[in-house]
This record gives sequence, C-alpha cells and structure tokens, in this order.
Amino acid sequence: MNKNRTFFISLIFLATITACVLPGLSSTPPTPIFAPTVDTGLIETRVAGTVSAAIAQTERAQPTATATFPATPTPTPTPASTETPTPQANPSQSTLTQQTDGSTLFADERAGYEITIPAEWLSVRVDGQEYLDAFSLEEAANANIQQSLLSIQNENPNIFRLLALDTQAAHIQNEFVTDMRFISDETKNIDLTSDADLQAIAEKVPASATPFRFEVTSAKIITSASGIPFGVIEAESSFTSPTGADVPIYQKQVFFNGKSGTQSITFTTLVDLKETLLPAFDAMLETIKIGAK
Repeated sequence: MNKNRTFFISLIFLATITACVLPGLSSTPPTPIFAPTVDTGLIETRVAGTVSAAIAQTERAQPTATATFPATPTPTPTPASTETPTPQANPSQSTLTQQTDGSTLFADERAGYEITIPAEWLSVRVDGQEYLDAFSLEEAANANIQQSLLSIQNENPNIFRLLALDTQAAHIQNEFVTDMRFISDETKNIDLTSDADLQAIAEKVPASATPFRFEVTSAKIITSASGIPFGVIEAESSFTSPTGADVPIYQKQVFFNGKSGTQSITFTTLVDLKETLLPAFDAMLETIKIGAK
C-alpha cells in the first residue's frame, strides 16, 4: 500500500510541474534538483545576457525616421542547402534534428523514444545551446515568449526533457502562449493494462495543478495506431485576461512508458484554439517510436 501511494504521489508531481505560467503572473517553482552535469548559475547568467542583447537588438531595429536611399541591386538568391541537418546533442542524452519540412525530430536516448515536433514550434532543452540561442530569435522579441522560456530555466534537465512553444503570432492571444512540456520519471512505470493508476492521478489534478485549478473532464486508456498504449487526461481551467475577461484554457496530458520510466507530454492551449491545434498534437503522438536509439 505504501509503495502504491508513493507511486501515485510521484506521478502527480509530473502533472504539477507541467502547469503553464499564467499571463501577468509568475509562479514560484519548487526547489530544483540540479543535474551534476549542468552549471545552472552559468546558464542563468548567460540567459540574462542574451535577453538583454535581444531586447537591445529589437530596439535598434525600430525605424527612427523616413529617408530616401538609392536603389540597391537585388542579390542573386542562394540555392537552398541540401545538407543533412546536424543533430544537436547535449549532456542529458537527447538530440534535436531539424527536418527538411520544418519539423524537429526529438530523440530521447535516455528515455528510450523519439517523436517528431510539428513545424512552427520552437523546441528547446533547458541545458541545450538552442535554449540560450532562442532569446536572440525574432520570436523572442515577444515578451510572452520570453516569459515562457524563462519559466523553465531552473528545471532539472534529467526530468524536464523538452519545452515546445507555438510561436505563431496569431496563436498568442490574451498574452497566453500554447506549449508542450515533456517530462520523464525514471523511477516509475505507470500501469496501462487498466485505468486504476490513471484515475488515481486524475483525482489529484485539481489540488496539484498550479498556479490555477484544473478540473478533469476525462481520463482514459487509448492505443495508438502503432499499438502504443497511452494514458490520457483532459482538463479545463480559466484565467482572467488583462482586460478582465474570463479566458478558458484546455490541457491534455499523455502518459506512456519508455525505456526508462514513465514519460508524459502535456499540451496546454486556449479553448478557442483547441480545434485548430489539437489535431496536430494528436498527429504528433502517432510519430512516437519506443526503443528508438
């Protein structure tokens, strides 16, 4: 009995740390457990520097006056590169590889699976070079994107495996950024032969989710087209927009077992964007390959 209780509490911790940062609010993260290979102080210092540089670059790019210049010759277009993208490896034993169609292949060797992130999503690992580079991207000029990136800077990269942000301007509404958070718990394996474990997690979601309260709308076991069993919990909540309106949000958590422990992917978006973005998330789940190297 004690072993089962410990198991469920640990899985609820997965659900808790996947909560998004509310617009206009900053959540206080739990005391982080740092990986021995990561110098978090250095990361924070470099993040602060890259944020400042990005802001300064944005300010310099703003037009200051109207002027007339002589016509400049149109440069000859450079042919698109046909080279195979180089995977970006990092100490937490995973790689990110840009695909020719704009999607990103995330191969988590430590967790034992791979998945293809759709195009138009910015994917970063907290201990990866791409995380620091993200602050100098054009998308990071948006304060809400910056807030989403900074919200994970103290996470343990051995647990918090990946953050994916929908950076499309049209999808950032009421200062809310849709995201996907990939979490790994190497100490546990969820039982997907019945829904008992999943229902136990679902019962604790309203009390564990922060900084707002989610209400579970469904919890069930499904099987992908490739035969992978998933535990799926759907929930809804809301927040007050800067204009005082009530904005409903939707969350879908998916649990599965990898080579080492239970993996979860949490997708959180506005209810108004659910019909637009959820099909791409569900299609992404069909790209999961367990045991990939």
